[in-house]
Amino acid sequence: MALFILALAGSLAAGLLQRQIDFETRGVFDVGERLSETYNGSKLGVVVSLEQYDPAELEENLAQIAELGFQTVRQTYHYSPSFDWSVPAAHFAALENHPSLMLVPVLDGDPSNDFSPINPEVFATWTAEFASRFGSQIDHYIIWDEPNITTHWGMGEVNPQGYAALLSAASVAIREADSTAKIVLAPLAPTTENNLINMAEVPFLEAVYSTGAADAFDIVAVKPYGFDLPPDDRTVEQAVLNFSRPILVREFLNAQEDGDKEVWGGNFGWNSLPETWTGAESPWETVSANDQINYTVAGIERAKQEWPWMSQMFLHHWEPITTGASDPIIGFSGQNGLAQTLRPLLAESSQPFIGPGFYPATADLHNAEWLGDWRFSPDFGADMSQKSEGDNPDQVVFTFEGTDIGLKVRRANFRARFNITIDGEP
Repeated sequence: MALFILALAGSLAAGLLQRQIDFETRGVFDVGERLSETYNGSKLGVVVSLEQYDPAELEENLAQIAELGFQTVRQTYHYSPSFDWSVPAAHFAALENHPSLMLVPVLDGDPSNDFSPINPEVFATWTAEFASRFGSQIDHYIIWDEPNITTHWGMGEVNPQGYAALLSAASVAIREADSTAKIVLAPLAPTTENNLINMAEVPFLEAVYSTGAADAFDIVAVKPYGFDLPPDDRTVEQAVLNFSRPILVREFLNAQEDGDKEVWGGNFGWNSLPETWTGAESPWETVSANDQINYTVAGIERAKQEWPWMSQMFLHHWEPITTGASDPIIGFSGQNGLAQTLRPLLAESSQPFIGPGFYPATADLHNAEWLGDWRFSPDFGADMSQKSEGDNPDQVVFTFEGTDIGLKVRRANFRARFNITIDGEP
């Protein structure tokens, strides 16, 4: 009996330990998962409202954003029958002075009618015109914003089938105008509700997939706001609003056998308002200024280390347009100091490793040092020199974190030998 009791106690302890391990590692990329070749590290961007600036201010703000190290800016354009094409034209013209920045447009509804759904063919015609005019400067198009909540769908019932029709029409039109376009499903608002007023992310996606619209988009976007919880809160439940919510969407995509699709953090961040705040209550909750900075840095690091499928994250927000001094969205403003404060912290905390993913062999490969006479091309990657031999061979040195590593090589009309060491050992 004593042996039985000890064995039972041991199995209970093992079960508890496994449950803890499962909790701590949920969402962490597993070597057994299929790894899309599009997963090659997360790019950091920032949400902007460029329409508020005159030409001099536009140049000044884009210069600051580029200098701080952001790679992408997320700018919204609202449909209108009398859409002013000079506005995006000015933005794209200004970006030509900042080649390190890429603009990702959100092609959204009309705020003057509460983003009421538009006839899909009318909306598609507008998006096609947008792609025809600016497609040479655009890689990705985001179609609409937050269609899973009533405030961004005409204040009426949420309609995932209606959104799927809008998305599909726009996708066809954009791809005809810009053959290399990548279509991003609208960033879905985080909500714990599941009804026709506000529909949680996964139920909304389930309804979109049920229409057969999976081929209409290449990327899914979510909004991993942290609310009042730190980024290492690992609870993954529809009923909990936290930074871990993208895992629910990733698991859904895997269940649909659509795990090759990337997931974007369409907006992310923590809202911080002063203790003396007397304005409107923040719908994103609020944290201290120090926590906002530390949580943001830790959130970026967690995504880099654990979520290679999250290939783009947009910090919310560079300089939001407010409805007045009492608008709590001002608590996201990076232009007022958050972004500048983040820069040295991000540089300090950024670990010099390549995480899970496929990384093209380019001269600017993250944290790689190319020694010798390497040549690079977009078609063939990195080629060593024919003189690479003896005591002075061409080398590449980089740090990676993971359980496996592979090098993708191609056949050519010469023979070469690779000598590979990891931590100094063959």
